[in-house]
Amino acid sequence: MSTYVRIQDRKYGTEGLFDADRLSWDMGMCDDNARCGVSCCDDLEALLDYYVQAPIEIGDDPVIITMEGVESDDEPLDAELGERLIHPTRIVSIVSAETAGFFDGINARLDNDC
Repeated sequence: MSTYVRIQDRKYGTEGLFDADRLSWDMGMCDDNARCGVSCCDDLEALLDYYVQAPIEIGDDPVIITMEGVESDDEPLDAELGERLIHPTRIVSIVSAETAGFFDGINARLDNDC
C-alpha cells in the first residue's frame, strides 16, 4: 500500500483522518470546493514543493503525519501542485515538523528561488 504525508497542527489528532465522510476544502472553506478525502502529498519532498507554491496555515505545533491509504475518486483542487486526496487506512508515523526537516526544507527552497 502506498504512503503519503501531510502537515497539520498536533492539536487536531488523527482520529478524524479516518472518517469516511471526511472532506477537504480550500483555505476559504468554500463548500463548492469541498472534496472527499484527506489532503496530502506523495512524500516530504512533494509536500515541501507544494507548501512553497501554496502555503497553508499549519498552527503552533505542526507535525508531519505519514499515512497509508487509498486514493480518493475525487480530484484534488491543487493536483497540478502535487496534492493528493486519500482515505487513510493506517498512521505510519507522526513526527514534529522541525524534526522532520520541514522548515529547513522550506527555507532551502526559498533560498534557491532568490
